[in-house]
Amino acid sequence: MNLTEYHYKDFKFIGISEGGIYTCVGIPRFKLLFDTGIGSPSLIEYNKILLTHGHLDHASGLAYLISQRSLRKLPPPEVYVPREIYQPLDEILKLWHKIENYESQYKLIPIDFNAHYDLENQFYFKALQSFHRVASNGYVIVQIKKKLKAEYKHLPGYEIAKIKNQNPDIIETVHEAVLVFSGDTQIEFVLKNEIVQKAKILFLECTYICDERPIERARKWGHIHLYEIAQYSEYFKDIEKLFLIHFSPRYSKKEIYETLKKVLPEWLYKKTTPFLSKERKETPFAFKNLLIEI
Repeated sequence: MNLTEYHYKDFKFIGISEGGIYTCVGIPRFKLLFDTGIGSPSLIEYNKILLTHGHLDHASGLAYLISQRSLRKLPPPEVYVPREIYQPLDEILKLWHKIENYESQYKLIPIDFNAHYDLENQFYFKALQSFHRVASNGYVIVQIKKKLKAEYKHLPGYEIAKIKNQNPDIIETVHEAVLVFSGDTQIEFVLKNEIVQKAKILFLECTYICDERPIERARKWGHIHLYEIAQYSEYFKDIEKLFLIHFSPRYSKKEIYETLKKVLPEWLYKKTTPFLSKERKETPFAFKNLLIEI
């Protein structure tokens, strides 16, 4: 699992995502990892793991990362998971203790959709309801900021300072969605979550991009088709940067780039980046025929 780096403004992302094969995206700044893929030594330092669901291409690396952190005497990782998979996942991890004859330490935390989970300084994250075929959720990273209220923004600086001395209430606290990670989901994740539509950075799954795998098939398996993103493009107007993840391995890198440019409105295409590994090559047609489900 060879990881790739992408950058946007102050953020660096490291990870890989290929539908049905592996998906994980890390944010070094927060030592936070969305999903684990199949595990990588490069991800052992990440002490917060946010699982979106339990499918193996997203979660099979969890036991490995936990074990490696214990062997290196690192603190137990905090592992946030959909509430529905908390118990079976805990049982699986304990079985690995028996197999390894070594009890690795971890903190498994079932997600509460009403809770805020602290990160550094003025940042926190929370879970968002997603729409997959198994128990799942996405995540949003939020920054708490102090901002001048809208009705005072037209005033010159000296007047603002004068008013502020007399009335400190001209400053308000806002919670700004900095980044959203969808995990596997149908398009409703965008349509039904206003906070997703307002995020500065959105990592959104886009499993299918062709007529051979139509929208109906994408929806049946709990995924998003590129045609749906184009159809509902107005929901993306406030997003600064769109990273598309989880493309089926049936598509080559060239095919993905060409199809995005052809299908998406130009304004949306310009702020869209497919999150692809450098090693992704042309997919032989014979291999496509083997990819029955993805």
